[in-house]
Amino acid sequence: MTLSLNLHSIEPLFFTPLVKFELVDANALNRQLLAEAHARRTASAGLARSNIDGWHSEDDFFEREEPGSLALRGQIIEAVRQATLQLSPHYDFNRFGIQAEGWINILPPGGMNAPHDHPGWVWSGCYYVHTPDGDGRSGEIEFIDSRTNLRTLSIEGAPCFASKFSVRPSAGQLLLFPSYLKHWVAPNRGVEERVSIAFNARFARRR
Repeated sequence: MTLSLNLHSIEPLFFTPLVKFELVDANALNRQLLAEAHARRTASAGLARSNIDGWHSEDDFFEREEPGSLALRGQIIEAVRQATLQLSPHYDFNRFGIQAEGWINILPPGGMNAPHDHPGWVWSGCYYVHTPDGDGRSGEIEFIDSRTNLRTLSIEGAPCFASKFSVRPSAGQLLLFPSYLKHWVAPNRGVEERVSIAFNARFARRR
């Protein structure tokens, strides 16, 4: 008996995307955003959320009128649109608009963000303004498997079987991921502050 085995398909069941963007020639924008972030921190005590020994601004980034904030907001909305169309090519943005909120994170040496997620949203993400060098896992963002079953075996080299996944971001990079995905930021082991702008996005039917 002669048998032939043909691979039919692989379905990405319960797929969790991590979408990476790079903002080209972002140095001037990052300098502007740094100045705006420091001015905001001077004017506000900030909020206590997942930040540990770090400063978290109010969630009003998409309401600000500073030039750097305005420029980055447009790029964030475009990133959300592009990522959504990659997953749902026929998504009707004529019927659904994008709602978003955002905030500034400043992590001094030793500062970190505890594990958390962002309920009530579709996409979450972060744009990196300044990412100082540091030892070990300094400033890495780590994503934690959202599936609830405890697994003891995996396939080496296959991220879909891993229970954790880490990224060492760089300035000018924008990461986008589902809001249900739990994540945290390792302590900043550099000698400079780590500055990023985090955000959430969801869709609302247009009137």
